[in-house]
Amino acid sequence: MVKSKRRAKVVIGIIILIFIVLVIFLKMKYGTYGLHDFNCFFRQSKQEILEKEGDPVSREKLYGSCEDIKFEDIEYTFIGNYPESVRITDPGIRFGILQIGVGSSKKEVMLAYGLKKTLSNEEENEYAVQNGIYSTSFYFDENDRVYKIACGTGV
Repeated sequence: MVKSKRRAKVVIGIIILIFIVLVIFLKMKYGTYGLHDFNCFFRQSKQEILEKEGDPVSREKLYGSCEDIKFEDIEYTFIGNYPESVRITDPGIRFGILQIGVGSSKKEVMLAYGLKKTLSNEEENEYAVQNGIYSTSFYFDENDRVYKIACGTGV
């Protein structure tokens, strides 16, 4: 009787452990890998970004309400008042649980985004994935480190 109670506790413990590991795995692979980050990033208005970033390095009116605004390590393309896409070279900007950003290794990117739907990669050193409503492209240098991230609905 004592052995069966002990065995039941062990089985329940193993089941709970498997459940916890499964939840963590699913959160890492299918969770909000950048969704929350990207949503916060793209919900900033042009005015909020200008106030936060300061004076831009350059500003170019493209057509209609479309405008490129470039800061030192980040470049936005706006359609109207909100960003359509962004190109990041700032190593301080990180996304997701694994904090992927400029300087991350290809292995880290694949760990974070490896199960996402991949998009056609136009360049040899590019890895592009569909991340919710956003497409995200990682560009790698000769050492397989991210040197630029481009993301947005119009990347």
